[in-house]
Amino acid sequence: MSTATDVACVPQQALEALRAFAAGDMCGRCLPCPIATRQSIAMIERIIEGQGEAVDLDRLARVSTELIDAARCPKGEEAAKRLGEALASPEFVRHVEGICGSGTCAALTRYRVIPEVCTMCGACQKACPRDAIEGDPYVAWRGDNRPYAIRLEKCDGCGDCVAVCPAEAIERVT
Repeated sequence: MSTATDVACVPQQALEALRAFAAGDMCGRCLPCPIATRQSIAMIERIIEGQGEAVDLDRLARVSTELIDAARCPKGEEAAKRLGEALASPEFVRHVEGICGSGTCAALTRYRVIPEVCTMCGACQKACPRDAIEGDPYVAWRGDNRPYAIRLEKCDGCGDCVAVCPAEAIERVT
């Protein structure tokens, strides 16, 4: 199983390593490796997409420990051991709780507008592909100007708003 990449997110590293194992390192002499790898990839994808549950972590741990015994080659055993090591990271539990500590999982990344910094220019609202930002541009003669706000139920965590905000008034919430 290939080692991790430059991605800081442990579940994403595990996913990439399992995909690399499935694509090239797997010897194909036994059934446990392809079955366990396919199931593990599906569970980790759900976790990264914010749909993971605690039972997924239990299932992944079980797959990892059983594959160590069931694999017929050292490559399968090594893949299972690396999955087990990745599962020992608290990042997997945090993902199931809806938090990506590195901020690389878009489905688990949320943003908020800092009202004291927001200039109410409207650039964030125009850039948002999901129409998740509400508010109106600043009008000098109005006394009820309010800064923009991000509707979390619509936000997909893409970060386009952060990139266009000239006042850097949008921060990532973890």
